[in-house]
Amino acid sequence: MKFAAGLAIMVCSLCLTTAVLPQELTQDEKKELAGLRQAWLEGRCAALPANAWLFYRSGDETDRRRADSLLNRFIALQNRDSSSTVFGQWPWREGAEIGDLNVALFRSHDMLRNLWDQQDKMSALTRAQYLLSCRRLLEAAKRRWDTEVFDIGRDFTAYSNIFCLWVQTLMLAGERFDDARLQWMARSQWTRWYNHISFYGIDEFASPGYNHVIFKALFDIHDFCHDRRIEKESKEIMDHVYLLQSAITHPVLKLPVTGISRDYRVFLKETDARSAVLTETPTNYAPPQKALEINQQRSYPFEVTGKAAVGPFLFKSYQLADAAMGSMTGGACFQQQIHCLTAVGKNEKERAVAFIQGSNTPVNGYTDQIGASTLCVYNRLPALWHLTQWRGDMAEYRETFGEFGLGLSDKWKVKSSAPDHLVLEAYGYELHVFPFAVQEEKLSGCALTLKHRTTSSPRYHPRPIVFDEWVFPDQPDWFGVHLVLARSGERIEEPGLRYVLQQGIRTFSTEQGHRIRLFVAEKGDTRQLFNIDPALMPLLKIGR
Repeated sequence: MKFAAGLAIMVCSLCLTTAVLPQELTQDEKKELAGLRQAWLEGRCAALPANAWLFYRSGDETDRRRADSLLNRFIALQNRDSSSTVFGQWPWREGAEIGDLNVALFRSHDMLRNLWDQQDKMSALTRAQYLLSCRRLLEAAKRRWDTEVFDIGRDFTAYSNIFCLWVQTLMLAGERFDDARLQWMARSQWTRWYNHISFYGIDEFASPGYNHVIFKALFDIHDFCHDRRIEKESKEIMDHVYLLQSAITHPVLKLPVTGISRDYRVFLKETDARSAVLTETPTNYAPPQKALEINQQRSYPFEVTGKAAVGPFLFKSYQLADAAMGSMTGGACFQQQIHCLTAVGKNEKERAVAFIQGSNTPVNGYTDQIGASTLCVYNRLPALWHLTQWRGDMAEYRETFGEFGLGLSDKWKVKSSAPDHLVLEAYGYELHVFPFAVQEEKLSGCALTLKHRTTSSPRYHPRPIVFDEWVFPDQPDWFGVHLVLARSGERIEEPGLRYVLQQGIRTFSTEQGHRIRLFVAEKGDTRQLFNIDPALMPLLKIGR
């Protein structure tokens, strides 16, 4: 512990005695501070660096002592065993286990940017512990990629938000510790990430939450890079994220309607489900003019197409004034993926949402959307995640799947139900559901079972949410559904589903022109023959 003792001595010798001066708080921060004070009095104030930061800034001596106490409690939760794979990490909350390798990165903004400027308000002992904790956080960041395994071709960038947070942490630490090597490393790894994003798009495409994580991290990178090129590039990515979230989000229903890589089903609550990229935009950020135009005035039907990742994944959004359908294709992205989402209604409090997949699970999915109708095909063969990231016995890969179905918010009513044709109704629209399966290489109808859910998944990223799910049978391996959104009472033709297996290529199609072509490669991964060459597609296209 010579390093720790030496640093403590250095910190004490540099202790500042500057008087505690109040700092201007916004009205929202004043309300939050009042809530924190009440929580403190009731013994339920969480030990989070953001809470300590707010207490320090109030200018009140009592609040300063509270901040010291909270910060010390938070630091005490950090792993201090340098031989551990989670050295420098925290649990997500007090009382939880330490295991997630990303926590330190998520704490770097509060620890290395916000609290850094509050050291003059810390006691000498707290300040010494704080600086030691920042050093451990940095070491955790350096070790972040030591044991992780990623999809082929995606390298470190499989998690776009985590790689961006990693660069942010290196950038902040290089500045704070005046470390030229860290600064050089941060700029180099930024270029690595930027090159991937600018060519292939954000891997966690269209994700309301993870796009916001990236958006926030880019501000620190922009402010601390001291490099004109990186400043320009970081603003470029901010604008891309803002424009993307603007385009895929229905301005009346207030939720993103598209296929989504990772989504936590916030739209199931009667609330504004737009990404915080749009709802919590910093006042000093100037959005791109195109985004402002489509947010303020949108002509319908409104269409968006995009692509992301090396695979790639292709995603779409088709929007009407009071309804929308969106989809994505390319296989399995993350367990929280959504391959097709439909929304109808009047506003964020009066809307009905249908989404497939319902519960989180790593099932391969492929779609072809034409306007307000989408053909969806799934299989229970190994996803790329099984083949390149999962470390279990491949003979047991099927045990990783959960139940799979079409999720529904509570506003949908069942208008009619047959094994091969389910009709749901809400807000003047009908969603026609035509489920099917492949058995003995022949296409047949497929009865669904209605189940009630209180969590997003019992296994993968579980969150407490309530919805119903029409579940497919766990056999056979190949199955799917054709979805059609139409005005209530409108006559809908049978889709005329067809399935052909020829020269190893499985083709699923409808009489309306939908077509999905798939084959299984030698490693067992399913690959799609796209109807349009992805190389000809831009990362984001608004309009036809």
